[in-house]
Amino acid sequence: MTGRGSLTIGCSRDDVCRVLAEAAAATWTGRGGTVLSIVDWPEQAASWLRQARRFVDGEPDAWLVIARPGGWAGMRDRLLRSTDWDPARTVAMHPDSA
Repeated sequence: MTGRGSLTIGCSRDDVCRVLAEAAAATWTGRGGTVLSIVDWPEQAASWLRQARRFVDGEPDAWLVIARPGGWAGMRDRLLRSTDWDPARTVAMHPDSA
């Protein structure tokens, strides 16, 4: 990802992930890209549907995920079941690997 297209960033709802998401957004926009949204989610949720809809809103060129495994697994499952999200246009990272 070169920073020229649109990006939506998703992250776990904790301080570390949020800081990393904000830093990624600043880097992306600094390279000429557009960040459509930063969407966060809890590690446990009834359905993740609201967050999944926000994650795909605006049809970004790519998605960046900075998340803990438990919450991302639930979010990913909801995205696959309920949206037109494309995993092939997604980069995911664990916050401890940053």
